[in-house]
Amino acid sequence: MKKQALPVFAAVILASVAAAPPATAETRTLTGSISGNPGSKLIIKVQRVGGDPFRIKSFAFKRVAFTCFGATPSGRISGTVGPMRVNKEANPFNPRTKANVYFSDDDQTTIDGEIGVFITAIVNRKATRTSGNLGISFGDGCSAAPDTGFSRFTATG
Repeated sequence: MKKQALPVFAAVILASVAAAPPATAETRTLTGSISGNPGSKLIIKVQRVGGDPFRIKSFAFKRVAFTCFGATPSGRISGTVGPMRVNKEANPFNPRTKANVYFSDDDQTTIDGEIGVFITAIVNRKATRTSGNLGISFGDGCSAAPDTGFSRFTATG
């Protein structure tokens, strides 16, 4: 009798685990622009798991005007940054509160390795809004914001 009870018990456990719903994941696409940079565009893909922002899957900027030390070449710059983790921690813009924060690595570059990127931002819990600071640098002292090195951005979706 005991030999039959073990397989039945294991089958019941397996069935209950299989019936449990998995944590759902979804990706939201937010679009926006960089303040003080007309014609610029941001496309940010935020992955949510279990209802909370989990990671930034990609952060793309397009048609960003820039200046350089000395002679500034004409044109605009574009690039895409790979994944960044979203953590619930002190809000960098209001340290008394907590927020869903994401940062680029200290030595973060675009996927093609051509542009240095510095991102500090927050995303709301529903992943419908994000805002923060974006800094880009490349070449001979070229950046999108010559005064502070960082440009404010917002995106919604």
